[in-house]
Order: sequence, then C-alpha cells, then structure tokens
Amino acid sequence: MKKINKEAARIFCKLLNRMGIKDYIKFTSEGFMPLVMEQIGTLINTPYGKAQLYSLAHYFEQNGDLMRDPEMVFIVVDNRKNEKDYDSIGIYPQMFQQDNLGVYEESVCIENNAVTTYKPAWQEAHAAFANQWLRNINQQGFLK
Repeated sequence: MKKINKEAARIFCKLLNRMGIKDYIKFTSEGFMPLVMEQIGTLINTPYGKAQLYSLAHYFEQNGDLMRDPEMVFIVVDNRKNEKDYDSIGIYPQMFQQDNLGVYEESVCIENNAVTTYKPAWQEAHAAFANQWLRNINQQGFLK
C-alpha cells in the first residue's frame, strides 16, 4: 500500500498531536469550513503492524444534513519513539468520500479488524490527493 509522503505525514502528525488522547477534535480557520479529526477504529491488523483508523473531514450543512467535503479515512501504524520520528509512522489512505458529488471510494478493504485487500490504483490516487490536501490544510492555517 502507498503511504502519504513525508511532508504530509508531518502535517498529519501535528493534527494527531493536537488531538492528544481525545477521540475527536475540531479545527477552525477563518474563511474555511471546519476540519474534524476523529479516531474511528483501533487494533486493525495490517501487513505493517497494528493500526488505528482516523477520519479527517471538512463539513458543510445542506438542507439540514452535514455533508463531507471531503472525508478521508487513514490507516495509521504508529511506531514512533518520539513525536518527530516520521520514518516510523505509516499513514495509508483507506477511503475517500465527497458527498456533494456522490463519490465513495474504499481503496483498502477492512474486514473483521484486518486489512484484506486493496485497489492499488485507487489507493495511490488517494495518497496523491491526501498529500496535496494536507499541504492545503497547513497553508490554510488550521495548525496555527
């Protein structure tokens, strides 16, 4: 499976660090939709070790419903010895969803808390999107 790049991993780790031990955190930045990070799964068996699942999403309201714009789910295998040990964390995109376009793409299948299969082309595209999106999140001031 394809990991996000090192720059994106640093940004993702900063989001994780801000989250701390909570299961959920909401980030805001003037002029942008809120950004929500949530831990949605634990102890997922992967080829790289035990992982946690995190959802990262922007939301807007439409007709009383919260719409994801977008949401991505990440498989995170965290073997860091310290916060800045970015070589020891694997962050793999698992799902992409864009409600207003009716898009739902699960690039890595998880069944019974274990990674079973994945779609290499989708997963690679999700990693490329995540690399750019996380760069944008940083530039838009969500980590200030």
